[in-house]
Amino acid sequence: MSDSNSLPDVGLLDAKSIRMERNEARTLTVHVGEERYEDVTIRRAFPLEMADAFIGLFAADGEEIGIIEDLTTIEADSRRVLDDELQRTYFLPVITEFGDIGEEFGVVHADVQTSSGPRHIEIRGIRSNIRLLSRQRALIEDTDGNRYELRDLRQLPKLTREILGL
Repeated sequence: MSDSNSLPDVGLLDAKSIRMERNEARTLTVHVGEERYEDVTIRRAFPLEMADAFIGLFAADGEEIGIIEDLTTIEADSRRVLDDELQRTYFLPVITEFGDIGEEFGVVHADVQTSSGPRHIEIRGIRSNIRLLSRQRALIEDTDGNRYELRDLRQLPKLTREILGL
């Protein structure tokens, strides 16, 4: 296992030289060439704009191992492990429908259907917790820190858009 003193120069990694697996503790183990890193975390450089490119790999001590620019050449088993880790790290359900929605004392309460099932969400401070991504898309963060995506704002009823400040 590598320590932070033997980390390679931070930069782009050759995806062909990377192998990923889960160890017995179910944490992410990454092999970069002959180097092995345990308890690796991953982060997207551009989580919304380029979700499948520029994936940062970080050692257990927080030091950057490097960045995978293009995931298309990573070996298939490693890609499955990486995709699973990205899914767990960047859980982002899509809101497909609003049920009851209202606002009280500056907090929006809503029953929603999402791609992961029904949820009751509360949004405090809509100006800071609803972020427009484009003219049709928005990102909502609820009071528990959960994030949700709205994919087509035009499909929302007018009252819902007004309550959400959209």
